Amino acid sequence: MRTCPACPAPSGCARPPSPPTRLEPAVTDVAEPKIKTYTPLYDEYNYTIDDVEGELPEDLRGTLYRNGPGKMEAGGTPLGHLFDGDGMLSMFTMADGKTHFRNRFIQTKHYQKSIVSDAAPFRALGTMRAGGVLANALRFPANVANTAVVMHAGKLLALWEGGRPTELDPDTLRTKGEHDFDGELKWLGAFSAHPKWDWDTGELFNFGMAMAPVPRLICYRVDRAGKMRRLAHVNLPGPMFNHDVGLTKKHMVFVVPPLVFPLPKFFGAAFGLRNYMDALEYDASRGTMIALVPRDGGKPRILHTDPQLHLHMCNAYEDGDDTVVELLNYHATWEQLNGQLSAIDSLADTGTMPYGGIPTRMRIGRGGRISVEEFSGLNGEFPAINVKRMATRNRYTYLSAGLDGSVVPNALAKIDADTGKETLLRMPDGHLPHEAVFAARPDAQSEDDGWLLMPVLDAVNNIANLTIVDARDIEAGPVYTGRLSHHLPLTFHGCYTPRVARPPR
Repeated sequence: MRTCPACPAPSGCARPPSPPTRLEPAVTDVAEPKIKTYTPLYDEYNYTIDDVEGELPEDLRGTLYRNGPGKMEAGGTPLGHLFDGDGMLSMFTMADGKTHFRNRFIQTKHYQKSIVSDAAPFRALGTMRAGGVLANALRFPANVANTAVVMHAGKLLALWEGGRPTELDPDTLRTKGEHDFDGELKWLGAFSAHPKWDWDTGELFNFGMAMAPVPRLICYRVDRAGKMRRLAHVNLPGPMFNHDVGLTKKHMVFVVPPLVFPLPKFFGAAFGLRNYMDALEYDASRGTMIALVPRDGGKPRILHTDPQLHLHMCNAYEDGDDTVVELLNYHATWEQLNGQLSAIDSLADTGTMPYGGIPTRMRIGRGGRISVEEFSGLNGEFPAINVKRMATRNRYTYLSAGLDGSVVPNALAKIDADTGKETLLRMPDGHLPHEAVFAARPDAQSEDDGWLLMPVLDAVNNIANLTIVDARDIEAGPVYTGRLSHHLPLTFHGCYTPRVARPPR
């Protein structure tokens, strides 16, 4: 286990101050405790959680998987952007009143070389390799498999923005290797981190970004058996960045923000003069491009509206002849948002914008008229819904929220689309909730009949727990808290499956 250089305690310790050598007036100005959000977790654990409060619901049987950057360094070189950290999967297996925890790093080429190298072995999206232009020019960013995790057609896949999925054993988290859907993912094989499901058909829909030779979004449809076929593609006006996609019963829905790579900056990044994330610009003059891609084939319909800056969508659905998309709109500049993604350990001290975006509903009329309205005043991120409602109108949206202008998440929020009611569960001071994942009861009778599963990081004492909340009444607080024996860096995205993993003991 890594240790603090000042004492034999695990890294992340809070060393007490030395006693004063002479009598002095009492100090009343005490510095705020340091918030630790992405302290590396180098160790891999495998144990049953025995420090619990409350009871694990009897009919909650399944597995929660989480993915995120487990360490923000490579070969001893600090990584400068959250998109660059090596992916680490964590797994909470819940059955028979007990929760079993396991975490393992995803054995990508980047990870394997990073632990034996004296410097960063590959180029990253937001971090340059040492060695200047020659070490970075014409090198693609390494696939670190750190953004999301999905279970589909019996395969557990770790996803990253710019490359192929990485397949893992769902019981042991052993890395099996990159997955290309029997060769359907060509060349770089980009397969985005935000696929969407149609619960009725069992199909998964996703896209990949291609920057060359023609900038475009390539659309994919994967059937319930895991067979992929390519749908249409959406040509972009130039190299751009798009993170998410919506799904309705008729369309894949893209709301592409005007995040562009100006050609001088794009070629500068390609030839090693700057990192890729700093080459992006938010060009509001372009507005936002909307693309409706027919799920069953056909030419995309392209529309334009006022500029929106967002990363994540909540849901999309048809309402009569209208297409409705709900997303989290940042009222900020790209420099502010990218600054949050680059701050890592100093975010709580240096953040210049509130955490998250504002829940916003975009309605696209049959005739092309587009209206935009906010449906909540909360700031939040990592939206979650009952996956059975995906591609249809949902009543409830759950957010990791930032209250009172906080630059880090400090609450769980539930928004009722029918009544407009906002229900909040505020975390204790210094406790940061990860994304909440909805797990339906086996005999659920209503949309919110289930639980919200979320790791929570005590970012002052650098220790974590699994918190389970009844989704029908989040104000009542946790029904179960399982405390880990260590911390867990903030993760990005997770998934729940009723399949009970059987990790070896």
